[in-house]
Amino acid sequence: MDRDVVRRQAQAAVLARLVRCDDVDGLLDAVSPHHHPGRFTPDVAMLELAVTALDLACTANAEPLRYEGLRERYLPEIGFRGRTEHRNSQYALYAAACIRGGLRPDLLSDAGWWQSPLWEYAVFALIIYTRAAAERLDRASADVARSIPERHALRVDGDSDAAGPAGA
Repeated sequence: MDRDVVRRQAQAAVLARLVRCDDVDGLLDAVSPHHHPGRFTPDVAMLELAVTALDLACTANAEPLRYEGLRERYLPEIGFRGRTEHRNSQYALYAAACIRGGLRPDLLSDAGWWQSPLWEYAVFALIIYTRAAAERLDRASADVARSIPERHALRVDGDSDAAGPAGA
């Protein structure tokens, strides 16, 4: 298994779905086939996309995005219950912000013991930051989602979950 190919396929699949709609279950379903326990997990792949969405939400000279109420404002359809779900969601949001700022979190050590895979929470972070960017840029979420692939040299077909590297 070529890990880079699987990473790019996972990214293209979730972005293709995000361009069509931002249904949470559908987005998780788009990534799920690319999760191969013990061989490959799309944690970093999803965080990379969340970083790009956050970058679009927080352009130069923009007011910083407030963490307080972020999940409730931009992902109201998910009710995070209990300390563990809140902590996992917070970690994914913070991890994307850290990566954007130049700090690489120790994902294996920090999230390796979780019962739920980090990639699921990274997808939530991608949705949250995409919706925040859409609101700040006064654009539709799908339009913001269309601008993410070019930053990762991905070709995304908004009509299918099959896509790949740009120029392929």
